[in-house]
Amino acid sequence: MNKLITLAAASLLTSAVLLSGTAEAGVTKAMMRGGWTAVLGGNTGCGITSMYVTFRLNSSGVGTATIESHSTGCANSTTTGNPIVIQTLGADGRGTANLSCGIACGWQFKIQVAEGGHSFILADVDADNPNNTPTGMAIHVAP
Repeated sequence: MNKLITLAAASLLTSAVLLSGTAEAGVTKAMMRGGWTAVLGGNTGCGITSMYVTFRLNSSGVGTATIESHSTGCANSTTTGNPIVIQTLGADGRGTANLSCGIACGWQFKIQVAEGGHSFILADVDADNPNNTPTGMAIHVAP
């Protein structure tokens, strides 16, 4: 239940950040180094899914994630060692990221990093995989 509440709060915050456009020039991958916690929700290969994701990025925007998920079509699961990569990141905080969830499983996100690099929003809007629609927010929790 707490994760569901967290997911709902992140969804509202995601909308607020998208509307306010708070990105600041000068955002870099190096600013994103450290520990993160994200909540994601939407349609996946397992149906409607909520996910609690923890990950650590290096100064190049590369790391591994643990994904705890609950869905309508698959058993609850926790997977570790999932690659996550900030692929592109402009000075305005806009970019792309990829999160793998196993063999032939993953999401391609558009991201927007907030001023100072302390949080970012994610949305999978990849036209090549229209049945994947997770969205959410990540918060920097440790340097």
